[in-house]
Amino acid sequence: MGQIIIDLPTRINRRYRLDDKELADNMIVFLEAEALLIPNPAKLTKEDISDIRAARRARKGELVSWEDVKERLDLP
Repeated sequence: MGQIIIDLPTRINRRYRLDDKELADNMIVFLEAEALLIPNPAKLTKEDISDIRAARRARKGELVSWEDVKERLDLP
């Protein structure tokens, strides 16, 4: 089993388990297209952190509807 860690801009804590490999693969494709991939946080420099914050600020306001998510992941 692998893990994906997602930092959310809210105080929501959830844990999900996906047993369907195809759904998991689709989820990864979606996340890589929509989310900012952050390397190992322990190795980030101050400049890296600044760049990540700037990218997050630039992406604010870009909302993806649930219908778009379901369509991209081929969900019913």
